[in-house]
Amino acid sequence: MANFKLYKSEKLCSKIEIERLYAQGTSMIAYPLRAVFLAVPAHDTGHPVAARFLISIPKKRIRHAVNRVLLRRRTREAYRLNRALLEPVTSQGKTVLIGFNWVANDERSYATIERSMRELLSKIAKRVESGVESGTEIGDRGSGIFTNH
Repeated sequence: MANFKLYKSEKLCSKIEIERLYAQGTSMIAYPLRAVFLAVPAHDTGHPVAARFLISIPKKRIRHAVNRVLLRRRTREAYRLNRALLEPVTSQGKTVLIGFNWVANDERSYATIERSMRELLSKIAKRVESGVESGTEIGDRGSGIFTNH
């Protein structure tokens, strides 16, 4: 049986790593989430995990704290149950730093968040395996390719 525990070592807390993620990372959108990710050698992070992540639910989009906490919990649960999609990355000796940002202006159901999370994690795994992991933004609509932020 798979281990579904979420460990402290999987959470992205280092200010230096977070700045590096948002400065050098690649982003993609699966509404209502936007993921910014960066693949780094596993020895650079000092943590033997496939991925380290953070979740950001902006006050500008979701005004009430109780609703932000609810969405953060739903997003964390969706990640916890679907992080196995990133397992192929560990065989390459890499750790993926991921920042999940909420882009919708309202609450969404857990099913919607989980579908979005699965889509993002599988895209991230494919991009890291293929070796394309920095410098662009990928969207799913219209002219979805933008320059680095």
